[in-house]
Amino acid sequence: MPIGRDVIAVVGAGSVGSVTAWWLARCGAQVVWIAPSHGQGAGPPSSSLAALGVLMGHCSRRLRGRSWRLRRTSLALWRQWLPMLGAVPRQWGLTVLCHQPDEVERLRALARHRRGEGCPLAWRTRDDLLDSWPTLAAADLQGGLWSPQDGQLDPAPLLAALAGDAKRLGVQRWPAQVTGLKPDGGSWRLQLQAADPAVPATLPASAVALCTGLGAGPLLATLDPAIRLNWPMLPVLGQAAELHCPMLPPQGLPGPVVWRGVHLIPRPQPRQLWIGATVEPGDRSQTRCFDRMLQLDGAAPPWLRQARVLRRWQGVRARPVGRPAPLLTTLAPGLLLTSGHYRNGILLAPATAAWTARQLGFPPPDARPGPPGNDSGPSMIA
Repeated sequence: MPIGRDVIAVVGAGSVGSVTAWWLARCGAQVVWIAPSHGQGAGPPSSSLAALGVLMGHCSRRLRGRSWRLRRTSLALWRQWLPMLGAVPRQWGLTVLCHQPDEVERLRALARHRRGEGCPLAWRTRDDLLDSWPTLAAADLQGGLWSPQDGQLDPAPLLAALAGDAKRLGVQRWPAQVTGLKPDGGSWRLQLQAADPAVPATLPASAVALCTGLGAGPLLATLDPAIRLNWPMLPVLGQAAELHCPMLPPQGLPGPVVWRGVHLIPRPQPRQLWIGATVEPGDRSQTRCFDRMLQLDGAAPPWLRQARVLRRWQGVRARPVGRPAPLLTTLAPGLLLTSGHYRNGILLAPATAAWTARQLGFPPPDARPGPPGNDSGPSMIA
């Protein structure tokens, strides 16, 4: 596995690590991506594979600040980058239902505010929704926000497409665990553990991007106190399920729906949905949380109450303590922490990757000398 002296090490098998490795390669970097292959059993599975891939950007209630800029930038980048990745299953358009009368005017105001920013967010009345989708019927339904540029990406095909194109671009993916990290002159040296004897025990790198979620803390614990992770991250578990809904009317749903905080994602198969995800502190699932999710906290319509669970899964997200998610920071020259995305890893992965490339001095492809390309995205203001 020959490598050059100026390799960039990207650590993390999830959506943030995948997009970062891929984008750095498109920007001209020599990348070694340290990530166990999904399904190999080398370490815990990526939490991205347990996600639903919901993109809640324009319908976020954040009106300004870093969180809103990250969301808006990522949506724009996903629109530009997805065509490079082939046929990743996606659904554009997201409906956020409103069941509280005192929320109606606030959501209408949000729609007006977004339209002033060029984001086509719209309010749909109760009658608008029920005329087209009677499946949404609930006694307290007030209406809903419609965001045509938000939506959903299927996580597993997305990660597979990123891995495939990264390989085509020359990214070396090493199925290893990073067990140690230390400065090495003006560079960094990573200690690796892998079942594959072809993977070296160490990797010298000019820069390291840590996209490892809860794994970042132990890696940084042995470093100089000045650059340790001073903002701990806590695990938050999420459960999800695939349902067969024999009573679901033919009209189905208007695409992905957020119903009382629960995500309902139509699947290609007739009368099938994904539902998720719970928010459970810690890393152990609770049956009562799963049952409350399935029943929409006691407000599920009849067609959902009669649904049959086909399969269920769970994943653990990393939530920063005392800092807003995600953590995007340069801890030391050449050492970047891009972690703690909580419930928005897939949504915010493009903005994170663009920030990483810019911090490392890699301009987007069309900003480099030579003929202009068509695959760059807008810069992110973090």
